[in-house]
Amino acid sequence: MSAARRNPLTGEQPLYVQVLAVISGFLAGYGGAAPTGSAAVDTVLVAVSAAAVTWAAATAPWWAIAATCGVAAAFSTNPLMIAIALVGVGIAGFIGVKQRNLPWARALAALLAVQVLTRIGNVGFLGLSAIIACATLSALFVIGLRRRPSKVRRTAYIWLGGVAAIMVVAVIGLALAALSARAPLQEANRQAKAGLKALNLGDIPGAAKAFQAAETSFRSAADDLDAIWAQPGRVLPVVAQNRKAAIDLAEQGAGAMSVAATALAQVDPESLRVVAGQIDLDAVRALAEPFTDLGTAIDGMQSTIEGLSSQWLITPLQDRLSDLSDDLVENKVRADNALLAVQLAPDMLGGTNTRRYFIAFTTPAEARGGGGFMGNYAEITIDNGRISMSAFGRHTDLTNGGADPEGKVLTGPDEFLKRWGRFGFVETDGTVGPDAWRQITMAPDFPLTADVIARLYPQSGGREIDGVFSMDPQVLAAIVGLTGPLRVEGVNAELTAANLAEFVLRGQYDITANGDRIELLDVIAETAVQKLLSRSLPPPAELAKVFGPLSQDGRLNAWSKVAAEQDLFERVGMAGDFPALDGGDGVAITIDNAGGNKIDPFLQVTTDYRATGGATGSTGVVTVTLINSAPPSGLPNYVIGNSSDLPLGTNRMFFSVYTALPVTAATMAGAPIGFEIDTSLGWNVASAYLEIPPGETRTVVLDLAGQLTAVPYSLATRTQPMAGPQSFTASLG
Repeated sequence: MSAARRNPLTGEQPLYVQVLAVISGFLAGYGGAAPTGSAAVDTVLVAVSAAAVTWAAATAPWWAIAATCGVAAAFSTNPLMIAIALVGVGIAGFIGVKQRNLPWARALAALLAVQVLTRIGNVGFLGLSAIIACATLSALFVIGLRRRPSKVRRTAYIWLGGVAAIMVVAVIGLALAALSARAPLQEANRQAKAGLKALNLGDIPGAAKAFQAAETSFRSAADDLDAIWAQPGRVLPVVAQNRKAAIDLAEQGAGAMSVAATALAQVDPESLRVVAGQIDLDAVRALAEPFTDLGTAIDGMQSTIEGLSSQWLITPLQDRLSDLSDDLVENKVRADNALLAVQLAPDMLGGTNTRRYFIAFTTPAEARGGGGFMGNYAEITIDNGRISMSAFGRHTDLTNGGADPEGKVLTGPDEFLKRWGRFGFVETDGTVGPDAWRQITMAPDFPLTADVIARLYPQSGGREIDGVFSMDPQVLAAIVGLTGPLRVEGVNAELTAANLAEFVLRGQYDITANGDRIELLDVIAETAVQKLLSRSLPPPAELAKVFGPLSQDGRLNAWSKVAAEQDLFERVGMAGDFPALDGGDGVAITIDNAGGNKIDPFLQVTTDYRATGGATGSTGVVTVTLINSAPPSGLPNYVIGNSSDLPLGTNRMFFSVYTALPVTAATMAGAPIGFEIDTSLGWNVASAYLEIPPGETRTVVLDLAGQLTAVPYSLATRTQPMAGPQSFTASLG
């Protein structure tokens, strides 16, 4: 008998084999294999395939069955499944050793291999293990079929030909559907991204329009992919997965875009404007529902994409989904922040109780670690959306104010007192020193500064406050850009958004009399805020475009006593808090004016950091170049003079370098320099008083050594808002 006719089925053996084939198909069909992603189709497809392989294996050589069982054992990770596969190896080996026919035993061994291989899951690229399982079982089927009589083989080949024809028809139909759906899917993706971009820019109507267009395109794509000629594609493994993924994305994407568009259609940006110092709190409260719906829509789209993550999906589709997913993650954060702001805004705007906020007007012409010297302040009162300025004054008013001007007490925060208490904040008897309000912005961490202000203000003639804001001349310039030019007596030209900051930092010093200059700055700050509160302002999104970058630069900061509100300020980048290291590397420079003058617009600071030692950055070198371009004469004494009897134009500063790694050595101009070493805000800090004559440069070099814990390497930095130019460069060697 030829090799193709071995292991014949005789007597009742065909019945035994058929029963085993049915059992194999039944067990495999409910084994969880999902070649197409459709439960009903998968059950039938896997069951029929398993039965066919088990049936054909009844005439397969023992070694082919043993090899199939061996592959099953090798790729399975389940101990029980491995044991079952090894039983199959044993049965096949027994047949080979005894040289017995035993078709039922061959079918039984194949049944065991089939059960294991249909349960190994999808591991590796495009389900590599599943592909190997399919290839192994297909080989066993072909080998077994070749040993069947010619009549049986012909019948099987006819059936296989029919299956192949159906597959060809399915591929062609799905290809046509995919070609038809490609354009609307691309357009839907483009419109969805356009809507998210418009949302980022605060263009609510534009975002709603784009989301509506995306919904239409998604629905069109879903209809194309679900066309009647695409239905046969549901039975093709891999192809069916991609078809289903695309349809799910299109249908659920359409739903999400519809929800987003509907939500945004309810938002009227014009209703949120501040008009003559008043904002409609009911309009703010009404935003809670649409912004909740918007967040739900983004969550839904994100869940859809995550649910479509499959090793069967082709790379181009995965890449498109990943790209859109990244945009959704970024915008979900913004949507959550917007919802939180809407939820908190009514209380922040005096909807429940009257709110009072302290505003510190700072100028980096006299540098402080937190930005600049606070010359003026204002108190803002908000009652049920009505905003008014309830107090305005100079820092000296606060120094001399209160029921007991010399008896103020500051008992915290401990972090602040430990580092800055000695700079006039706490005297030996526990009372607050006379320079406290002059130095109030020394800390580079605004929440600490604001906490101190909130503690001292009620003792300095003010009332209890709910929060603190700080703004420098560039913020005032932005305000003037919204309200229109200022005409101030004593200043020849109009003050505009283009020239106000420069005037405050440098131009004001053309005014000879110091008293006149101080009074002028009072008028500028007070007038700018009064105009802001008396005019109609743009919608919040446009205000965010104006003031957002200033917050990012640390020139506009906000703090609240209420934890949830403070969390919002941190989320949107307005908190002005010093960065956390979290085990990573970090470098930051702060400069505090120690000359009692306005010389710092002439100071240029260049910082270069070179970290070495691999990903942990175990060593580093910080090089800071300080250039003092101040003239030795020609400007008023309060600009280039100083309180230390140094030559005119000398810049005297309290210079601090914050680092993650401890400082091991410090030099200036090549000579060792004595730095005081401390820790603050979770960083190491090295500080010293430096004096730089006019027109001269000083270079400070600090060597660092230590160990970092964050992997991968990260570098935290913070740039102090200053009047003069700054630059920072870093490299990891």
